[in-house]
Amino acid sequence: MPVIHIQNTRKDIQASPAVSILNNLLKEGTAISHICGGKARCGTCRIRIIEGERFLSPKTEMEKKRLEKAGNPHHMRLACQTYTSGDIIIKILFEKPPGTSTHPAHTA
Repeated sequence: MPVIHIQNTRKDIQASPAVSILNNLLKEGTAISHICGGKARCGTCRIRIIEGERFLSPKTEMEKKRLEKAGNPHHMRLACQTYTSGDIIIKILFEKPPGTSTHPAHTA
């Protein structure tokens, strides 16, 4: 199984290639914002790929559009739309603060 090394926390997690990076992170209890629930609408689950881009799934059209709205920064991906087939190193850009809701109705 691929390993995702999270630079922010220095934590390594086992990742299923059949599950998005977002869902792999959430399954392991890693704090990451995902206001739209993984539908590529909000862009809050953006991650920076430090190493291992070659192992990632191609960008979907929805992901490309969302990243374009964010200025299409280099080495950025949406965790909800990205799958990995090999070991990667990432940095989470928007960590969900403990005790906060990710439901759109509860965000300011």
